[in-house]
Amino acid sequence: MTETYFNINDVILILSIGLSIVLAISQPLYTTKNHLSKYLLAVFFLCIAIFDIGILLIWNEYIPKSEAILTATPYLYTVAALLKGPSLMLYVSSITDDNFRLQRYHWLHLIPAAIIAAVIVYFGIDLNLLRLDTFGLDNPTYRAIDYSLWFIKVVPFAYFAYALWVVWRYQKVVFTQNSSVNLEPIIWLYLLTGAYIASALWSLTLSFLAVMYRLPYGVTDNYINFILLIGIFFYSVALSPKLTAAKTEEKQDQPLNPSEKIASLVAKIMRGIKEEKLYLQPNINVEQFSEKIGLPYRDVSFAINRAFGTNFFEFINSYRVEEAKRYLSDENHLDMSVMEILLESGFNSKSSFQRFFKRLTGESPTEFRKKSLS
Repeated sequence: MTETYFNINDVILILSIGLSIVLAISQPLYTTKNHLSKYLLAVFFLCIAIFDIGILLIWNEYIPKSEAILTATPYLYTVAALLKGPSLMLYVSSITDDNFRLQRYHWLHLIPAAIIAAVIVYFGIDLNLLRLDTFGLDNPTYRAIDYSLWFIKVVPFAYFAYALWVVWRYQKVVFTQNSSVNLEPIIWLYLLTGAYIASALWSLTLSFLAVMYRLPYGVTDNYINFILLIGIFFYSVALSPKLTAAKTEEKQDQPLNPSEKIASLVAKIMRGIKEEKLYLQPNINVEQFSEKIGLPYRDVSFAINRAFGTNFFEFINSYRVEEAKRYLSDENHLDMSVMEILLESGFNSKSSFQRFFKRLTGESPTEFRKKSLS
């Protein structure tokens, strides 16, 4: 009688499978700004679980396998591998864009999975062949297996790289539309997408090493993926709800109204700055600002970018710094703390205030105050 045997790598896989399934099932219970995001993340976790089950079945020879498992495993393993990338990319898109909705063209992301399934059917690839048990195989079948294994590594890498680009695009948009931005979740999102790119690149490197030098480092993938699984869960629960709201800029069908020249737009913007002091409102965004001065927000963004060479975030905070400098250099406000001054100036974050103030003046607020009053 053969006993089932699990080594430490199998244990990590089993833990990853169990955690992925639990996380996938629990996603609908969480509250998110975009309800679609939690279902996309659930799909991502399910893909990880199915992919890891495939690895376990392929490489653990002690697990009994029926004919159905031998036939089905290549489909489940490869399709799950190819759906990890699109599901993560779409999840990142959904949490960084308030307008995100699934469109018909998104179904095109299923094409790589359909291609690999067709290859498996055509060449009759089963679980044993995926294990590279290729003795006596004809050359076309061997090449089909080899190319398929490379395919399921390259495609996720491309999607993870695209997800990183989505984060970069979001950062640009959110700084254009908002005067106050929570940087912590953005930094974490950069780290996670960057880590998945590094993981996919490492997986490709291991494949090269295995082909060239027969180095058995492939199991390290399991440990890295388990750590990333925990990381993406922590981010989805703790940090993604803190992302600053952003709407992807839509293409304008019509150019700016010819009667609204740049000078006229700037005049209205400066009226909102000088007379209404809208920059003192801590969380004001470009839509709220535009509504108060009676202009379309796209015109405001365009004018600020064209006339001042900056975005809304930088533009508003520069006036907040000037307001803070007025308080800090006035002897009548000596009783005010730096925290009170930054709040009075429209900032709602000490770190953001310190960063902007130092960048624009070359000094910390405390240094500026001491120098101004000496």
